[in-house]
Amino acid sequence: AWYAANSSNAALKSKLGEKVALGATLGGTGLSNPMKTFFGIESMRLKGRRVTGGYSVRGVLPWVSNLGPDHVFGTIFEMEDDPKHQVMIAVDCAGGGVKLSAQDHFVALEGTRTFAVQLRDAFIPDSMVLADPCADYVKRIRTGFILMQTGMAFGIIQSSLDLMQRMRGPLGHVNKYLEEQPEHFAEALAALQAETFALCDTPFSTDIEHWRRVINVRLTAGEMTVKAAHAAMLHCGARGYLSTGEAQRRLREAYFVAIVTPATKQLRKMLADLQN
Repeated sequence: AWYAANSSNAALKSKLGEKVALGATLGGTGLSNPMKTFFGIESMRLKGRRVTGGYSVRGVLPWVSNLGPDHVFGTIFEMEDDPKHQVMIAVDCAGGGVKLSAQDHFVALEGTRTFAVQLRDAFIPDSMVLADPCADYVKRIRTGFILMQTGMAFGIIQSSLDLMQRMRGPLGHVNKYLEEQPEHFAEALAALQAETFALCDTPFSTDIEHWRRVINVRLTAGEMTVKAAHAAMLHCGARGYLSTGEAQRRLREAYFVAIVTPATKQLRKMLADLQN
């Protein structure tokens, strides 16, 4: 919905934008590989060429989340004859030449429905082009793309501190000796949310300091999520270590926030690059 709302393609807005906004059409984001490419971590996996009425695209994206046979997702390819010319598109999972493949299984959050996507000369009509070329468009959407991921962090941090609070009854007499207490995370979470919401008020800012704050918020969100889930595990003790324990599940879920693109290591690289 964020991609469609910020596209200048009237045909795409008419065909897809309203359906996505209303939830009549579902889908997700396929920017993991492009995001890594932009920051020198990977090379672009999708290549395309101009054909009548659109583009023909080929390649494989190994990790795309929130997909189903009738879903759509956004991604970017580079032109075969000009790699610097990059185009952002919306891909219909039911389109010809598009195949979803579930090759791996995650230890948690398997409900994210993450697939490998194969594009075999898939035809992408002009009505599904989000931006061509896409450099300026990507700068416009990147803040929203990153800030919307903080919702995962907020939920897991809150549920982790709720777990710690619950353990005060049966284990409070010994848990009080643990360094990290739920009040610490409640205070840190409130500060993180306040900074995030402030940045959400100006999602199209081109100020470099604003962009630095966005990266820092996302980095803090991932690190705090893992830290809060780890603390919840210690507060729960053996009952959290059971295969049915909520604490061990939260800990596994927390790592998803820390490793999903942009991952902790990529965010730190992005901050370092800003210093150069």
